[in-house]
Amino acid sequence: MRLSSGGFGQRSHKPKRLASAVAAVTVVKAVAAVTVVAAALLLVACGGSSNKDDDSSKASATSIEASPQTVTTATPGPPPGATLEGFRDLEVGDCFEEITDSPAEDSAVWLLDCADPHDYEAYWITDYLGPGAGRGTSYPGTATVQNFSEQSCFDQFETFVGVRWTLSELDIRAWWPSEESWARADRKVICTVYSESGEQLSGTQRGSAQ
Repeated sequence: MRLSSGGFGQRSHKPKRLASAVAAVTVVKAVAAVTVVAAALLLVACGGSSNKDDDSSKASATSIEASPQTVTTATPGPPPGATLEGFRDLEVGDCFEEITDSPAEDSAVWLLDCADPHDYEAYWITDYLGPGAGRGTSYPGTATVQNFSEQSCFDQFETFVGVRWTLSELDIRAWWPSEESWARADRKVICTVYSESGEQLSGTQRGSAQ
């Protein structure tokens, strides 16, 4: 099983409306950049018309160069107490975090005790049973598999958490087979809950009514 970039599909079901904000910031940055360039050109033009007494100062200014900087990025390790677990081996009630910057990030997770801080808890796991299901069949299409998976997650949310999804402080993230993983007999659909606020969860969400 892999992520949507070439395997698992996934979606957070309460998308934030960031597109317009991002576009606005981009426009502001572009205007600012144009303003800076125009100001720089104006300064150069003014400098060219000054007398020769300014030549030494101009020479010293243009000779300054920024010193190169080395940026070191640390590779994140496993959370304390975590064990490596394959996506296919997850069970309902398992709490976990995603793996980053590792060849295993598309096929495994960091399994944690639910009492410890964690990002996700699996609350429903099933095989794809929608149109075109079955072994040896061709991939039904992303939209078809996604629709079945998301509906399954919606249907089972209240049973596990104890409150309707629309009234919950929790959000849903689902993983489903991609065309690539389907060809390897992957039919697994995994539904998880996570905090809508972005904070880590602590304790199981089973029956929490949050």
